[in-house]
Amino acid sequence: MRLRNFRFFDLLYRAYHALPQIYIGVTELFSLGQWEKWQDRVFEDISGKKILEVGVGPGKLLLRIARKGYTVTGIELRAGMAYEARRRVKEAGFDIDILHQSIYHLPFKDDTFDCIVLTFVLAEIDHLDRAIAEMRRVLKKGGKIIVIAGGMPQNQNVIAKILFRLVRSQTTLRLERDNTAFFVSHGFKATREDFGPFQVVNKIVAVK
Repeated sequence: MRLRNFRFFDLLYRAYHALPQIYIGVTELFSLGQWEKWQDRVFEDISGKKILEVGVGPGKLLLRIARKGYTVTGIELRAGMAYEARRRVKEAGFDIDILHQSIYHLPFKDDTFDCIVLTFVLAEIDHLDRAIAEMRRVLKKGGKIIVIAGGMPQNQNVIAKILFRLVRSQTTLRLERDNTAFFVSHGFKATREDFGPFQVVNKIVAVK
């Protein structure tokens, strides 16, 4: 790797995503113990019965969704995370499909899911138009895409601007992209709410 292409934040991000137990510890540390509470904001808007979680990680949210009685399917791009999620699901006594699968080619029929949930994965998606188009295809009419993500707050507060300026040159994550506008451009009715420290966590609910 050439020094000029070295991005410290990307390296750190890949390192702690490589091992599920390290991932769990780091996310709890960075969020000051709020990670699962932030993820659970999706339950405020989930409706229907059939749920797809995109980017299940180690499977903790997936299990919470299943325990609430929803029929849930998961996809995960990282093989190690998918393996850990399957282990947790089996240990908990659930039978849940967790596919090692890209968001760009979802192996489901049109109009399959009532809701699609993504928590802290949106910034990793390079081709958001392609991803939204594919999610829209498998989502039922009136269904929702519910996103929890990190990003530049709508109020553009000074602390957030400083934080993102420091990180900007050290990552390829799309932390300052206007994700809501992408959903609107695909015909969704989308709303956004910012919360968390300096409002850098946001929830987008996009209705088909």
